Amino acid sequence: MNTAKVQTFQCEGNLIAYQKFGNGQAIILAFHGFGQSSEVFAPLETTLGNQFTIFAMDLFFHGNSQYVGDQLLTKSAWQGFIAVFLREQRIDRFSLMGFSLGGRFALATVEAFADRLDQLLLLAPDGITRSAWYWVATGSGLGRRLFRYVLEHLSMLNALGHTLTQLGLLNRTVMRFAEISLGTYEQRELVYKSWTQFRLIHPNLKAISKLLNDHSVQVRFFTGAFDRIVPGTYILPLTKQLRHFELTVLKTGHNHLIELASEKLV
Repeated sequence: MNTAKVQTFQCEGNLIAYQKFGNGQAIILAFHGFGQSSEVFAPLETTLGNQFTIFAMDLFFHGNSQYVGDQLLTKSAWQGFIAVFLREQRIDRFSLMGFSLGGRFALATVEAFADRLDQLLLLAPDGITRSAWYWVATGSGLGRRLFRYVLEHLSMLNALGHTLTQLGLLNRTVMRFAEISLGTYEQRELVYKSWTQFRLIHPNLKAISKLLNDHSVQVRFFTGAFDRIVPGTYILPLTKQLRHFELTVLKTGHNHLIELASEKLV
């Protein structure tokens, strides 16, 4: 049973919520996937709590975090929030863990703090291979208007998805994931906000790989053998540029990677 209490810190009017799991000497900052919250890292207290103290953060628009204003979230702003948190918690060295969407935020954090990192733990990370659908939906004003229109006309989106599935252009698992993720108005709003407001959180893989190589950061990837949401091949644009990394392929799909990966980290 999770007994952690949701805590918050503020930066420039924004509120970031987090939970603290475990009491080990080493520190991990953990970022969850789309539609989740810091709560998904609660199982890590059992497996890693003696070795690590895990600060799991709610991404903006998720959990209890609140992003103010209409300005797009930039990498420098995100890195500034992390700098405030590290200073308030008096954290010097730490590791990063990112699952799915959280992988993109972990990579953005690497760009500013690689010299203070011990490990980078990426679980089916988003942001390494850029989805063509994401680019179409968010890359231009026209694309964003079309994206909003389609989300407001779900029957059209379902018809398009099933057509693409029948043509073999869209995996059935991905289609099912989309149907589950877009089932309510609140879910569709979350998709639109996350996709559009996070579009500048795009990792610079060339800079990241150089930083990881230069600072000898231990990099560990965990992918699911049956994952169709973020397939294992999506990490290749980064791994091809790294001198050293570890890859663990787990016999699972997308949703159980956190707990299964934690068992390999003990």
